[in-house]
Amino acid sequence: MNRTAAALVTGLTIASGSAAQPVSEAHILAPSDPADYLQFGDEVDLHDGLAIVGGFGLWTAPLAGAAYLFDAETGAQLAKLDTPALEGPDQILYGVAAGPGRAMVATRNWASTGTYNPRAWLFDTTDPSSPVFIAHIQPSDATMSDDFGDAMDIDGSVAFVAATSGTGVSGFTGAAYLFDTAAGTELAKLFASDGEPGDQFGFSLEIMGPLAILGARFDDELAVKSGSAYIFDVSDPANPVQRSKLTAPDGGFEDYFGWSVTIEGNLAAVGAIFDDDMGHDSGAVYVYDITDPASPILAHKLHPADANPSDDFGWSVAIEGTTLLACSRTDDDLFPGAGSAYLFDLTDPYNPVQLAKIVPSDTSANATFGWSCVLDGAVALIGSNGADASGENRGQAYVFEINTEPPCPADTNNDGSLTPADFTAWIAAFNAGAPACDQNGDSSCTPADFTAWIANFNAGC
Repeated sequence: MNRTAAALVTGLTIASGSAAQPVSEAHILAPSDPADYLQFGDEVDLHDGLAIVGGFGLWTAPLAGAAYLFDAETGAQLAKLDTPALEGPDQILYGVAAGPGRAMVATRNWASTGTYNPRAWLFDTTDPSSPVFIAHIQPSDATMSDDFGDAMDIDGSVAFVAATSGTGVSGFTGAAYLFDTAAGTELAKLFASDGEPGDQFGFSLEIMGPLAILGARFDDELAVKSGSAYIFDVSDPANPVQRSKLTAPDGGFEDYFGWSVTIEGNLAAVGAIFDDDMGHDSGAVYVYDITDPASPILAHKLHPADANPSDDFGWSVAIEGTTLLACSRTDDDLFPGAGSAYLFDLTDPYNPVQLAKIVPSDTSANATFGWSCVLDGAVALIGSNGADASGENRGQAYVFEINTEPPCPADTNNDGSLTPADFTAWIAAFNAGAPACDQNGDSSCTPADFTAWIANFNAGC
């Protein structure tokens, strides 16, 4: 955070100083062979410094999609994954995933060949500059319109791939499959116990350790397309077990709860991009305490400090440790449709703290920054598939380094700067008994916190 000029507050001079930025832009990623309408940044993933970025392509051109590997530390392109169009030139790219020594890309041809063509390409990335193709992955019970590959993830030696229109308890409810990453062997199939046609179970998913979460954005349980999400125990990948179903207690018409999901440790988060609390389609993210995965507790319904209509907050989400990254691909604070991202501290998931708002250095109209995002360690990778910096809808992706120092308590309005406005925000927090009032860490809100706020301000962050 940067401190502005000194200020006089209730007779006390607050010294000037400086403090660390919570987030810094490290690299802008773009492919070595850019093409208009590639939409690079449509899908991203990150594992131990290896970034994979996919471009959807454009089937009407036709322009085939493509995926690339980058070194997140240096920003250098390492390789382009070889996914030749097997059934015509109109091969579109859907999901991407990275894991230990492995990468996956999902493609689908729009050509009507009469054969099943969705597939996941599995690569050995032990040497990421020379990836080696291992196998094509397709589900054992594939159907022509199952949308296999719409979402995917890798955790350890297990790959997770959705078929959002696949057969669950009945046709077109959606399903997902677990595969081993050694040879792409199918391990198990997952589906919702109460799935109905059109739910799109698996539209979003993530696997982390013994648990997996899947979104069903069109589930109608509470209202038409209010959405839902499911938690599975996948500790035995051959025998996954559904543990619970998540729905928004205030879910409404076409909220699309489950558009995005993320899970780590005792936390899960679900995006509902068309929630209307802060205006039409402003969006929301629901944070859950899943200490008991069979009985999740809604800890907080989250909105950014500057929420506005049509932001689509929660379009993409990611958790690393107790840090949440949540994106608004159509936030228009700087330019229409430019997009933004927000970092939150979930150390206390019942009282999240907004740490920073992120926009890229070259933000522009309709860049849709935040279309995709992932966190790994202290690094965030965010896709901007509509970016036009080098050509129309070529797209870009951005690497950000996150300062892992504790949040700055004196920045009580969470705007990323220490200014006199934070004193006004502290007074409001004091009057409301809000968590930001507690400046001395004693878990209470008393006049002593005023002195502590002054000390925190002067100390910087």
